[in-house]
Amino acid sequence: MTSPTTDPTLHPPAHRGPVSLARSVPRLSAFFAERAPARVYVTYAVLWVLALQGTLAVLNPAAGWRLGAPLLAEIVSVYLALLFIRVVDEQKDLEYDRRYNPDRPLPRGAIDVAELRAVMALIVVAQLALNAWFSWPLALLMAVDLAYICFLVRLERWSAVVRERIFVNLLVSYPVQALLSVHVWLAFREATGTGPATDALLAAVLCACTFMHYEFARKTGARKVPGATLYSNAVGLRASVALTVGCAVAALGIALAVIRPWELNGAAALAGWLPLTAFGFIWGGAERFTGRRTPTWPPGPAMGFLAWCYLGVFVAALAVVRPGVGG
Repeated sequence: MTSPTTDPTLHPPAHRGPVSLARSVPRLSAFFAERAPARVYVTYAVLWVLALQGTLAVLNPAAGWRLGAPLLAEIVSVYLALLFIRVVDEQKDLEYDRRYNPDRPLPRGAIDVAELRAVMALIVVAQLALNAWFSWPLALLMAVDLAYICFLVRLERWSAVVRERIFVNLLVSYPVQALLSVHVWLAFREATGTGPATDALLAAVLCACTFMHYEFARKTGARKVPGATLYSNAVGLRASVALTVGCAVAALGIALAVIRPWELNGAAALAGWLPLTAFGFIWGGAERFTGRRTPTWPPGPAMGFLAWCYLGVFVAALAVVRPGVGG
């Protein structure tokens, strides 16, 4: 889930009759192109799964990790979960968007709640079918995660503390991503037969630190803005910048500790140091932000760090593990 809102209650716009497939497909296509562009969501799903499973493979070199159908299915599953989160958030934020973002698809009438709920149902069916094909535990865990996403809407409606205090909101909403990381680990175990929980924890912390850099960065502002959902409003600018940079440095430290490039030779050693080059995105974001060229930490370098760090971890894992293909 994303940021807390002033009123997360779902209030559907006026109903316009039953959902028409011919009418809804192009509307939904335009909605996802605008609010969940494939170049961002697919890239994130691919790199997240590859980096996390690559980390697990480095920690379990005898696992026989393969780049095959189970890995592709896990990427599709994570991508569908990200779309589900986006669809739920659009409905949760409707009243807020009517006031502050009236040009978004739902408040401007380019899509309606009935259509979004129909696509939610389709995603649930697709997720359960896809995951059950490989493993019932995978299907059950995904069902729990999707149910928790929906529960958060009600939780924000019931609790002003969750709705209005940004760190509390982060605490209760991050389990959505944490459960997806557990799902990726469980998919790795189902495919390889290995992967102890201790390794899963380390890989999940790596992904959490990487994501948290982006999360703190995009909500760190140079000035205190009353009513804005900024971490810098809650803890001050210096602390928010420290969280932003600290999470990124921690992610890189964990990546290097897992890969241990100083113990590798030749091309593998070069690949092993690749995650460290993601530090350039931290420097670039900090330089633009402290130079007052952006009112908040620029999202481009923050997203660039996330993508490059994940890509670096995966490439390093390829060099260390040399996985098979197929299966």
